[in-house]
Amino acid sequence: MDLHHPLFQSLLMPLLVAFTVTGMLRGALGGVQGRRWAAAGVAVAIVGAAVWLLGWQLPPDALTERLPWIYVAAALVGLGLEALHASRRTEWLAAGLLWALALATLAAQPLPLMIGLWLLGLAVIRAVLREHAARADAAAVLVIASLGLAAIAMRSGSALLFEASLALAAAVAGGALWLWPFVRIAFGASGAIVAVLAWLALMLATALLTEARPQPLLLLAGAFTSGPLVRWTRRRLRRPAAPAIATARTWVEPLIVAAVALVWVAAAFALAHSGATDAPGATMDDPYYKPRW
Repeated sequence: MDLHHPLFQSLLMPLLVAFTVTGMLRGALGGVQGRRWAAAGVAVAIVGAAVWLLGWQLPPDALTERLPWIYVAAALVGLGLEALHASRRTEWLAAGLLWALALATLAAQPLPLMIGLWLLGLAVIRAVLREHAARADAAAVLVIASLGLAAIAMRSGSALLFEASLALAAAVAGGALWLWPFVRIAFGASGAIVAVLAWLALMLATALLTEARPQPLLLLAGAFTSGPLVRWTRRRLRRPAAPAIATARTWVEPLIVAAVALVWVAAAFALAHSGATDAPGATMDDPYYKPRW
């Protein structure tokens, strides 16, 4: 087996690592603590896949070399917040501060643009963290949005960012298998913070290193409104969930949320495709621009 084949290092490996480590933590730590800490398996898979794909440079130079460092920082912050039983508001503020530091590390852009990117990141982080930890809604949106980012990265000419985005989707999906169709863990700060910050960092890298236009990337970010949109529509239709079907909602609602997110992704890809140039340009920061298979 070729351990550096794109299908292994960006799909199979993160999926298996996330699923296995999450299950091991769930079983080893018991019913209560295992359920709480199991999502750390997603963080392990995200960080491991990034180091495998992008390497670990000291000190990091190119933008892509800084991504694993940001992932590690986000994973440590998530673990710390989980250990402190931090509130959702505290998690959001801490993740927002880390996103500001990541922006300063990854991109030196005009101040108004930096502020706009930071506010966009705050909105995406809030959308993920406000979802119920005992449902797969947030994980479903992260998987779909990461797949959309992978498609735009490949369409824009970067196989490296395609693989990195695909690895993120696979890692979150591996953990989500413990959330759907039956909930056996909580997708808390230990997994959610590194996942959402990794998505934001990859979105920024795609914007800076490829010819991807900002409009499709903004549509991708719109996918994180899928959960609130589904719940708002249900309230408008005056169809509150009855206690008798509360269990069913844990597997039906994520599918609906994922379908809405897929509409956002399809719109983003269509927009990217309609405005794409014939030959994507290259920048020096991205190591390669053609698939290796």
